[in-house]
Amino acid sequence: MALASSACGGDEGHEPDLDIERSGVEAPLQGGDGGAGCPLLDGPHSFNELKGSLEDLPVDCVPSWTEEQLSAGFASIRDTRVPELIVAEQPGFLRRIPWLEPENGCEERAPAATYFLHQGGYPTPWYARVQSRVNGGLTLVTENEPDGEVSWSHHVAPVVRVGGQLMILDPAIEPTGPLPIATWLSRFVASEVDMAVCRDHADENGCIAAVPATPSLPSMIDSQGLRGRLISEWRVQELLGRDPYRSLGDCPPWAACPPEPAADPDLPPTMTRFASDRTDLPVWYPIYVIGDNFVEGLTTVRITGPGVDELAPISAINKRRILIEVLYPSGDYQVTASNGAHASQTLSLTID
Repeated sequence: MALASSACGGDEGHEPDLDIERSGVEAPLQGGDGGAGCPLLDGPHSFNELKGSLEDLPVDCVPSWTEEQLSAGFASIRDTRVPELIVAEQPGFLRRIPWLEPENGCEERAPAATYFLHQGGYPTPWYARVQSRVNGGLTLVTENEPDGEVSWSHHVAPVVRVGGQLMILDPAIEPTGPLPIATWLSRFVASEVDMAVCRDHADENGCIAAVPATPSLPSMIDSQGLRGRLISEWRVQELLGRDPYRSLGDCPPWAACPPEPAADPDLPPTMTRFASDRTDLPVWYPIYVIGDNFVEGLTTVRITGPGVDELAPISAINKRRILIEVLYPSGDYQVTASNGAHASQTLSLTID
């Protein structure tokens, strides 16, 4: 699925409470070592004007970081949970940049990361932008997607220069640390692509503006912007059978946390909702049963409705999620999950 574009909205005047050491100086906006030697800073340039191959990228234009800045900066954008990213659906729950929603949202994640790094006093990263020459030509295999992989037409992430090497900060691709740009590309590129490094624009046809743009946080108002990505990320955790308060809280997949307690076969399961994907669209196919205390090999799901009264075949199950890949007719159903003699409360399900 191609990544959706989103508008960047300023949230200036409110500085995030980042748990990183500040430099005490204004973060530079220009590229390279002050920008004087960069051939791209002579005026506005579009992505289409600058796009080319990896070998053509103007490495010296990209801001220079130290190894220490690279390590600390990556950890800060990966791990820091900030009040600016709280969504109304989970009031008071601090969120980090939605790295665990890989299917969509790179155009929001990259500017958000750049914004927080700039606010933290780091030299402002540029954007490494990749565009496939065929639709959906970029594919990432990932455990953070219910289907196990995502396909894009383009991708973007912050880029900096360390000792002459372009390094990418993209926890959605690799959460353990920054990647050299060639390694980053190898994770998801399997066809011919166009590339550019852009100072001011993470998406659409802009790339280098006439004057440096001050980084701003993407909109938290529009449900299709950064706020929408945060909502979608929460739902994806549920589809994966994770506890969002855990995986989006103090125990993301890359953290060394103890495992959750196992399901208890002597207690009934609970069901909270049904879904077919990460959206709030009606349920149709497949059916995800979201809840808790599901036990592989024990839990059953009875579905009763128009011409149907059966134990649904279960395609996949973990403690918090059951996947049913049956196309049931449209209508209203009653669903009950059971661990042997221990039954859940019956929930209504409408298949549209």
